[in-house]
Amino acid sequence: MSTEAQTILAGLRQAVDILEGSAPETEYVKHRFDPVQAPETIDVRSIRQRMGLSQAVFASAFGLSLYTLRNWEQGKRQPDPAARAYLRVIEVAPDVVRQALSM
Repeated sequence: MSTEAQTILAGLRQAVDILEGSAPETEYVKHRFDPVQAPETIDVRSIRQRMGLSQAVFASAFGLSLYTLRNWEQGKRQPDPAARAYLRVIEVAPDVVRQALSM
């Protein structure tokens, strides 16, 4: 068996030990995250206007469909939870979003 295959097999065995609770906790890290929820509603127009951007520029800057953005702003459609979460991040940290999208 190749060295790579042995490494993969050892990792899989370790994963099984962790799942079964037989691995010592000193060998791995548990990550805990408090559950969060997207806001129930979000005022897309207000976010965009505070940034001083047209619909076309806002949509383009953040990878949104102009058609979708218009529907949200006109109340024809509501953003789903993932979109509401994304819009909240845009509202709070637009430069971080732009930087992340430009990578």
